[in-house]
Amino acid sequence: MATERLTVSLAPELRRWIDNAIESGGYSSASDFVATLVRNHRRGEQLDHLLAEGLESGPSMKPDETYWSDKKAALTRQSTT
Repeated sequence: MATERLTVSLAPELRRWIDNAIESGGYSSASDFVATLVRNHRRGEQLDHLLAEGLESGPSMKPDETYWSDKKAALTRQSTT
């Protein structure tokens, strides 16, 4: 994947926090740290969208044992066709 340079100004305590995360072995560089934050933020937005979509999809139901056995049977039929 192509990369692009981005310059960011941070308060010293935030830079120390990033440096500590790198030193602890969680990240290879400040770029790796920031890229991880951006990916996690994007995943959070996607999850928020899916949750909102679910809430707007209509009333919820509490699945019982029949629901799960029917769902498993339907998925089994799908996978064999």
